[in-house]
Amino acid sequence: MRKLTVLLTILLFASLVLEGCGERSPASATQEAAAPTGSYSESPILADLVAAGKLPPVNERLPLEPFVVGPGVLMSEANLPNWEPGKYGGTLRSAHFIPSWNPDIWAMINEPLLSAPDLQTDDIRGNVLKSFEVSNDNKEFVFHMREGLRWSDGVPVTSEDVRFTYEDIYLNEKLTPSFPRHFKTGYSAAGQPMTLEIIDDFTFKITFPEPYGGFLRNLVIENWSGYTELIRPAHYLKQYHIDYVTLDSLKDELTAMNLTNEWWQVFAAKVCQSWEVNQPKCIDSPRLGPWLLVPSSESGLLTFERNPYYHKVDTLGQQLPYIDKLVSVLTEDIEMLNVNIFAGKADFMRESTGLVNAPLYKENEAKGGFTTILLDMHVDPSNLYINQTFDDPIWRQVVQDLRFRQAVSLAIDRDVIIETLYFGFASLPERSVGKNFYTQNLDKANDLLDEIGLNKRDAEGYRLGPDGNRFVFLIETFAEAVDLAPVAELIGEYLMGVDIFTDVKQIDPTLRDQRISANEMHAWTMWSHDENGADQHTSGTIDEAGPLWWNFIQTGEGEVPPQWVREAFNLDKARWGLVPGTAEYNALLEQGYAWERANLPLITLVEKSKYPLIISARMGNVVANTGYAIALNFSGEQFFYRE
Repeated sequence: MRKLTVLLTILLFASLVLEGCGERSPASATQEAAAPTGSYSESPILADLVAAGKLPPVNERLPLEPFVVGPGVLMSEANLPNWEPGKYGGTLRSAHFIPSWNPDIWAMINEPLLSAPDLQTDDIRGNVLKSFEVSNDNKEFVFHMREGLRWSDGVPVTSEDVRFTYEDIYLNEKLTPSFPRHFKTGYSAAGQPMTLEIIDDFTFKITFPEPYGGFLRNLVIENWSGYTELIRPAHYLKQYHIDYVTLDSLKDELTAMNLTNEWWQVFAAKVCQSWEVNQPKCIDSPRLGPWLLVPSSESGLLTFERNPYYHKVDTLGQQLPYIDKLVSVLTEDIEMLNVNIFAGKADFMRESTGLVNAPLYKENEAKGGFTTILLDMHVDPSNLYINQTFDDPIWRQVVQDLRFRQAVSLAIDRDVIIETLYFGFASLPERSVGKNFYTQNLDKANDLLDEIGLNKRDAEGYRLGPDGNRFVFLIETFAEAVDLAPVAELIGEYLMGVDIFTDVKQIDPTLRDQRISANEMHAWTMWSHDENGADQHTSGTIDEAGPLWWNFIQTGEGEVPPQWVREAFNLDKARWGLVPGTAEYNALLEQGYAWERANLPLITLVEKSKYPLIISARMGNVVANTGYAIALNFSGEQFFYRE
C-alpha cells in the first residue's frame, strides 16, 4: 500500500511538472528591455496623491534612465516565455512564523546593485546602478549611477551616499571593526581592502591591488547582497554620526537606550541594511525597494506599500511594481503557516513549503485559489554538517578522520530519502559526494569504522570511542524547512544501523547561527547554497565544518586549519580573481567540487531537488515549470493580478 501511495504521489508530481509545458522560446541575450516612448504612467493610488499635491509627477520621481523591465530581463525568456505588461492593483498575502521575518517578502523587496536574469551570474548588468566597466586586469571597476534616482523620501541618490558608506561607515572602527570581507581582494579576510574614488556626482571607481573579477558577483547574489553594500542614505544617517552632529544632539536617543556616549550604538540602531528591509527598524529609514514596510496596528502583521520613487518601469512606461501592497501574518509555527496555504490565505509561499506537502497543496488548489508549481531549488535541501572543531578531543579524533565521514555517507540510503522525502524529485549528489560514496554500502561503512578504531562495542552493541566510552553522535535540527527534522531522523536510523549511537534533537532555529559561531554544536541538518552557482562548496563549507578553522582564516584567531582546508581557500583565491562565467572561472569551480568529493567537509544528501511554489492562480508573469523558485521571488515587481 505504501509503495502504491508513493507511486500515485510521483504521478501527481509529474503532472505538476508537465502542466503548462509547451513550446519554449530560446533564451534572449541579457539586457534591459527597449526603453518606452512618451510619458510614464503610474498606479492610480499614486496618481491620486499627485493630484492632491502630496507627490510630484511620476516623470519627476523616476531617474532620467529608469530600469526597463520586459521579456528576458528579470527572468530569461526560456523560463518566462509569455511576459506581458501588467495592470495595477491588489494585495499579495503571505505568512511568517519568525517575528518580523518573512524571507519570501524580503527577497521581493531586496534590490541588488547589479543583476542578471534567473539569479545567475552570466551577463551581469546594472540594476540600482546603471552600468559599469571593468579594466586593468580585473582590478578597476567604474560604476555609473542612475541620475535622478531618489530615495523613498524623495531625496536624490548620488555618489555622496557611496562616499559616506565607504569613508564614514566602513572606515570607522566603531561602526565597522573589521572591513567587510567581500570588499577585500579575492573575497578573503586576508585580502587588501578596496579603495574608492569619487569621479563626479554619479560616477565612482573602486580599485583593488590584485585581480578581483568575482567582485561583480558579490554585487549580484553573493549572500543575497543588496544596494546597502555600497549605497546608504547619507542625508538621513548623518543625523546620528558623530562626524556630523554633537554628542548632545543625540542625548534623547542615548537616554532611551540607557547609554552615555556610545553614539555608534545609536547609529547602528538607525541603519537599515539589506537583510533588515522587512523589519520594523527600517520604517523610518529612506529605502530603494519596490515596497516599503509601514507601521501596523496589528501585532505580528507586516505591511508593505509601494515605493513612489521606485526606479523601474515596464515597456509601456508603467512604473513598477504593479501590486499595491504586501501583507504577511504571523503564525505559530511552520505547520500553521502551511494551514494558511491550504485555507487559501496565501498568494505566495516558497521558503517554508516542502515536497512532503505537495499532495495537500494540489488537493486544495481549487478551494484556495492558488497554483502549485514545482521549480528547482537554489540549494541542496538537506545536508549533514559535522563540526570538526567541536571542543571535545574524542569527537575531534573521530570526525576529523576522513574515513569516518566516508563511512557516514555510505551508511545513508539516499534512494529511500529521495523516494520518501522528495518523492523522486531529487538526484544523488554527483557533484559534491560522487558515486563512490553516495550509494549505501553497509559492509564498506563498517569496515571503515573498524579501521579507525571504532571496532569495540558496549553491552548494547554500540561502538565505543577511543576513550573506551560509547561514542555518541548528536544531530540537532531546526524547523526552518519541513524536511530537515525527518531527514535528521532517517540519518539517525542509518547510523544506528552501523552501530553508531545517534541522538536527534530539535532546537529553536533562532539559536542556530549563534551556536554554530560559538562552536557549540556537534552536527546538524541544514541546506547549503549550491544549485544557483553561489559557490559555497569550497571554502564556504568550512564556515560550519570547522568554525575555529574558519575564524583563523578570517581573523587570525581560532585554530590553524589542516592543509586540505587551506587548499579550498587557495582555489577560491584563484577563482575570485576572475570574472564569473568565463571558462577559467568555471574550470576552477569544477576543481572546487572535486575538492569536496575528496574531503567530504559536509555530507550532502541530495541535489537538484524540486521545490513547491505556491502562487495565486490569478497572478501574471509567473514561470510555468522551469527555473529556480527563489528567482521568482526576486522578480516580484513584475507580478500582477488578472481579473
